[in-house]
Amino acid sequence: MKKLLVSLLLMTTIFASTFAQAYDVVEAGEEIDFNHNEVYLAAGMPSFLGLFAGVFVALGEGLAKSLNQNNEEGGQTTKSNEAAFSITGGYNYYFTENFGVGAFANYEKFGSLSLIAIQAKLTAQYGWEHFKIYHAASGGIMFIPGGDKPGFVFDVTYLGLKLDFEDWNIFVDASIPTTGIVKAGASFKF
Repeated sequence: MKKLLVSLLLMTTIFASTFAQAYDVVEAGEEIDFNHNEVYLAAGMPSFLGLFAGVFVALGEGLAKSLNQNNEEGGQTTKSNEAAFSITGGYNYYFTENFGVGAFANYEKFGSLSLIAIQAKLTAQYGWEHFKIYHAASGGIMFIPGGDKPGFVFDVTYLGLKLDFEDWNIFVDASIPTTGIVKAGASFKF
């Protein structure tokens, strides 16, 4: 029995020292290196602002078309099957693993209405190694192509979920009022 115990202890010691060398041990006060820069692209639903404005524009256009068709005999009806969407592309710089700043551009289309926004953003994230929850606040300008001067807008990402890996991540988030209500995307970190 003694020989068996001594053999198991010896084998355990050998295996433990072998596998312990494969892992980096982080000392107290030592910084963990991570990728500070991130570029991303996301697509999703239109924003609350685009949704409400787009509905009013579509109602106005529909009313104008119906009035014109009533004045013309034998008018053909045409249906517009344009999808409503938003696309966002941006950049983030993370000072720590939890806080970052960045900027993004957002293009949104709802029927004949197009909106373009450029905003600066603050982000806070927390969670585990490969799953993070994040929130963001942003502010900037929005303009309508062919419209008057741009106006100030803001946006709040009240819930974002991301599967986070060393060089990339995929995410889904919910925002109000000037970027997509729900959008999904991917990012590359360097």
